[in-house]
Formats: sequence, C-alpha cells, structure tokens
Amino acid sequence: MSDTYQKLISRLLFLTVKMFLLLFIIFINPVSENTFSQDDSESPESMIKDDEFNAEQIIDNNKEALISIWFPDNNFYSYNLARYIDTTVLNGSGFLLSEDGLIGTNYHVIENIDSLIVKTSNGNFFHAERIMTDESNDFALIKIVNTSGITFQPVELGNSDDVKAGQEVFAIGSPLGFEYTISSGIVAALRENEKVDFSDPYTYASNEKTFEKVIQITAAISPGNSGGALFNRKGEVIGITTYTYSGYGNLNFAVAINTFKKFMDAALNSDGEITEDLILKKEDDLFNSYFKNAVNLKYQLSSDWYYTRLKDSLKSVDEYVLRQDSSNKVKFGKIENLLGMCIDMKPDSFYVYEELLDLYVNTENAEKTEELYKKILGKFDSDSLLNQISSKLASAYTNSGKYDEALKFYNKMLDQDKTLYYINYQIAYIHEEKKDFKKAVEEYNKILRYDPNYSQVYTRLGKIYFEEYGELKKSKIVPGKKLFQRT
Repeated sequence: MSDTYQKLISRLLFLTVKMFLLLFIIFINPVSENTFSQDDSESPESMIKDDEFNAEQIIDNNKEALISIWFPDNNFYSYNLARYIDTTVLNGSGFLLSEDGLIGTNYHVIENIDSLIVKTSNGNFFHAERIMTDESNDFALIKIVNTSGITFQPVELGNSDDVKAGQEVFAIGSPLGFEYTISSGIVAALRENEKVDFSDPYTYASNEKTFEKVIQITAAISPGNSGGALFNRKGEVIGITTYTYSGYGNLNFAVAINTFKKFMDAALNSDGEITEDLILKKEDDLFNSYFKNAVNLKYQLSSDWYYTRLKDSLKSVDEYVLRQDSSNKVKFGKIENLLGMCIDMKPDSFYVYEELLDLYVNTENAEKTEELYKKILGKFDSDSLLNQISSKLASAYTNSGKYDEALKFYNKMLDQDKTLYYINYQIAYIHEEKKDFKKAVEEYNKILRYDPNYSQVYTRLGKIYFEEYGELKKSKIVPGKKLFQRT
C-alpha cells in the first residue's frame, strides 16, 4: 500500500470521527442553541414586565407631575455677568400630589423662602403657599395658588415597605439647576432610624435629624435634587431625594415615601381637604417659619450693615457698597414685615418684640426704637419683662459703644414716666461702662429711694466702692445691707 493511499485513509477516518463527535454534542445537548439565544435576549429592556417601565417611559409618563421650586433674589451674584442681578433662583424640586396643585418636597428646600414660586413642566410659573411642614423629618406640603382652574397631573405614590436592596430606581429633579434630569441606579441599602448631622447655613450650628427610614441609592443626586421624586420601575414614587455625602463616593439617600404619607395623612383628611386642626397647625407652622426666617435674615444683616454705614462716608461712588446698601434695605423691610406678621399672629409673644427692638437698635433707627419701646411699655405689665428688654437694649447700645445715644434714649423715657426706675439701673450701668462712677453711684442711689430692697443695686455699688474707690467699709455695708463677708 502506497504512502499516498495510507494518508488518504487516515484523513477519512479523522473526518469521520470528528463528524461523529460533533453530532454527539448536538444530540446530547439539543437546547444549547436556545440557551445561547436566551442569554442574548436577557437585556434589561426584555426583562421589564408588563406593569414596569424603563427610564425613558418613567420620565415621559411623569414629567408633567414634577415641578421645580424657585424664589426671588434681588442680590444674586451672576458669575456669567460678573455682577449682582435681580432674578429668580431655583432652590429644589418637588412633585404634584393632587389635581388642584398640592405639592410634596423637602422642608429644607422652602425653609428660608418667604415668597415661594413653582415652575411646572410647560414652563409656567405659579405662586405657592405653605400648607404644613415637618422639620424633624424634612417634609413640606405646599400648594399652588391662583391655578385659574388648571387641572394638574399628580404622581402615583408607591409602598416603600416593598422596596428591597438591588431593585432599580430612578431619581428625577433639578441638580444644579438642570431641570428634569433623570438618573438611574439601584437600592444600595435600606436604613432605619438613620441619624444625620446637618449644619445651619447661617450659623453653621449642628442640627441632627433622625429619619424613620431612608433608602440608600446609587442613582446620582446633587444640590437641586432635594425634594424630588424617587421612582421604582412601576413608575411609583417610593422616596423623596433628600441628601448626599459630597466627596465620599456614591452615597445618596431618599426618605421613604411611607413616612411622608403618614405626615400627609395627619395634615389632610381622607378627601384631601384642609381640616380645622390643620388650620391651627398651619398658623403655628407659619409663625415659626416667619420667625426663623426673620432671625436668619437679621443675622445676615448684622454683618452686612457695615456697608450701609460706609456708604455715608464715601467720597466717591462705590458700586459694590451701594449694591450692598440697597440689599440691606430690602432685608430690613423683609425682617420688619416677617416679625410684624408674627406679632399679628401672636400679639403676646414678648420675644418677637425683643427681636424687632434689636433690629432697630442694630440698624441705628432711633425713631422706630423709641416707638416700639413705648408700645412694649404700654402692652406688657411686668417689671421683670420690661427690665429684661431694657437691659437688652442697654447691652445693644453699649456693645456698639453708643453710650450717648443710649443715655439720650433712656432719659427721654424717664421724662415721660419717672416711675420706670429700672431704667435708672440701665443708665447707671452705662455710666459704669463710661467709667463715670460718680454718676453711676448717683443713679443707683435714686433706685434705692424707690426700692430699698433692689439687691442688684447693692451689688453694683459694692463693686464700685471696692474696686474703684478702695473703700472696703462701704463695699461691705451699703445703706443697711451687708454685701461681703470674709471667711
């Protein structure tokens, strides 16, 4: 047998064995081809159930139910224009809960806004009012006013108790002003009784909150997303995007919607109507909101009032100083208005009068200071309260070094009513601050003629005699009162 023939036989045997093996594999595993085709079809799109939606459908179906929250700012610095402008600023997101314009959002989105503006998906702007807030859980209910009969599309609220780690979610909001931004991710974890430490934007004081339940998500959120809706694949809102840890990776959190539903149920009756109890709570909520906003604005104004003082001493025009002065006057008007509304709502709130008086003193408004002080004297019949506010007024004057203005003010008050002897105490104290101890002693002694048991006066006199005059005997015994004992 030739070599060529042997090679041909070997080749045929090899091909026969190869074909046999191939047929064996096919018949022994007949579904292998189908298995590969199933793997190819198991994309996220093909795995969506009939009652579920993809990202595109989620935003298309719900865009009209989502809003952004704005506020007017007459002193906003535009980096594009490199100057201050009067404009409207986007502050956060929200979602419609009813056809008549009820909206859910975060408390921190609206807490410092005294004029709420809502923008809908079609670009229309509406004014809105506060209905109820829950600072501890960071919830707020607001409502569009003057809807002109417009019917709004509300979202569908889901059940956050059904949420599980690993499920896909979609966050929609206005991060950094980019409206209707959708981001997708998964539920990274579910956390209960989560303690979070926030800082006050004005005082930087720590403000710890404990959330009943939060959903940790990998869907990206940024400032501006706050108050926005977190959707599941069914297109239901299961959470409110609330906070993120900047600079620590993808750590984003939404407050569970079931906690929000409890808040909403407590505020509204089963028909979604405003109840009598809600009206009372709303008034209290508005009062607290007005007062807090006023105090925060006053805190800003106290540091910015420097520019108003500076304006009067300028020899040439300074656009920045003039701008700040204009802004200060607007802030002053807002604070005065907010505290005025607080007084109208709760006329016997003494501490509101204190804040208003403090505003007038710090902004050097002597005429309004006197008018308000007279109003306080006529309204509150309590020596301790009146002494308290007189003391605060004196401290405000003396801390700013305005001794002569303080003396002028107090002497004017005494000219009208000589029986206000606690004012003599403030006058005496101011003389002490001016190092005019002779006049201080005279004023203190005037008080003792009205009230021989005024213990604070003896303390002040003893201090003056001992520290300034070195008269140990007088410092120990002043008109029948033993002040200091050696041990």
